[in-house]
Amino acid sequence: MSAPDDWTAAPCGLLVLDPAGTVVRVNDQLLAWAGRPAADVVDRVRFGDLLSVGGRLYWETHLAPRLQLEGRLQEISVELRSPDGRVPVLLSAAVVPGSGHVRVALHGARDRVRFERELRAAREQAQHAVDRLSTLQAVTWGLSRATGVREVVEAVLTAATGPLGAATAAVWTSVEGHLQLHSARGEGPVPAPSAPDLAAGPAPRSADGRFEVPLPGAAGFPGVLVLAGVDPVPDTDVLAAVAQQAGLALDRARLHEQSAGVAHALQHAMLAVHPPVDPRYAVGATYRAGVEMLEVGGDWYDVFLVGPGTLGVVVGDVVGRGLVAASAMGQLRSAVRAVSEPGAGPATALTRLDRFVEQVPTAQMATVAYAELDLATGVLRYACAGHPPPLLLPADGPDHYLWGGRSTPLGAVVEGVPRTGTSLQLRAGDRVLLYTDGLVERRDRGLDEGMAALALAAEQVRGRSLGDTTEAVTAVMLQGEVVSDDVCALLLRWSGPPQQGGVAASG
Repeated sequence: MSAPDDWTAAPCGLLVLDPAGTVVRVNDQLLAWAGRPAADVVDRVRFGDLLSVGGRLYWETHLAPRLQLEGRLQEISVELRSPDGRVPVLLSAAVVPGSGHVRVALHGARDRVRFERELRAAREQAQHAVDRLSTLQAVTWGLSRATGVREVVEAVLTAATGPLGAATAAVWTSVEGHLQLHSARGEGPVPAPSAPDLAAGPAPRSADGRFEVPLPGAAGFPGVLVLAGVDPVPDTDVLAAVAQQAGLALDRARLHEQSAGVAHALQHAMLAVHPPVDPRYAVGATYRAGVEMLEVGGDWYDVFLVGPGTLGVVVGDVVGRGLVAASAMGQLRSAVRAVSEPGAGPATALTRLDRFVEQVPTAQMATVAYAELDLATGVLRYACAGHPPPLLLPADGPDHYLWGGRSTPLGAVVEGVPRTGTSLQLRAGDRVLLYTDGLVERRDRGLDEGMAALALAAEQVRGRSLGDTTEAVTAVMLQGEVVSDDVCALLLRWSGPPQQGGVAASG
């Protein structure tokens, strides 16, 4: 066969194979790679003999048949055998039409192989970084949504048996310096720490095929995470980062629960009502705070004795929501008791509250419905400072609103216009509903419609106990509504003079 004059000295490996695959011509570069003289190669070896074991099998089972079918191969990665080891090359080949001979060109690929290996290593490192970031993001997301200790522990266990790959995981929390099991998840026995305390320090440590991960807090160690059956072996840097976040989250959750416990007790104290025991009356009440995390808001109610035989009943609404409104509510609620005295009457009490709110700006423009019931006679004296009118639910007869004794909200005094009140004679079994505007106001209906709906709802639950009535009415009025305003409803019933041998009325 003819070839160009520079064929022998070409910078790539060149061969010519006969139809059986035997080398019939070879250039210097190929012989240098193979480390063999031309006499040992030409007409003596087949092309597959020059390749590595894997390359030979690949040539015989795949490349040679494909070459016969397609007539051409382009840049196939194979390895030549060399005295110095394997030589990576890129193979291109073509069948010469008519003769069946094959021309083969081999281009050195050491630099390319090294580049590909470095690229694969870089990709693996990048994927590892992505996996680490994904794990930390999942842990951060779970811990950011947790408020209490239980939620934090559940988030840690979810991460441990999820992205961290543990078959079983347990969180042990520190109680007075000693570890106690809080919760575990997974299959198999609950893994326990090797020591009853955290004296070993903050770094993750392996023991008997398990991993113990102390959870460092702001001061000390609030707990330890123990992993068992971890596959694959976790990245200790990731474990340390997870531990840091979890420890701080446990600290935060414990502080939150302590604060919530104090707030819970204070809020209950602010709204605690202990009505005097008397068979001549009964009350029932329902309260809903408009802020989800609080149990009290700007609305309130109270029941107390103004004097012997006179019961004071009040429902009020401070402007706003949340802690500021709740604080103002607490002050105003106490002030109502302070300004109420026998014989003064509701109108006088509201006038005195006007002077009080001058010193408490957050309580200004609050609305109040205040009533005093003479337990012996059933006479109800009442006054409303900007508050929705009470609803009278007679023992016999239709329900109707009480529109008397109305004036402006607290602090909105009109010069020369005094506070006024009015009175009503109750009959035995009559009930009076006092409520705040959150019960009747909705964005999708007018106030008239809301008050009509309240009267209808109260009529539909007639005959129930007082507490059941306020609960049922509140449920009907707030159906389908996301509560955004405080809601309060109080139902008072006068039972009449006590009968001989009678017992205290029940709400």
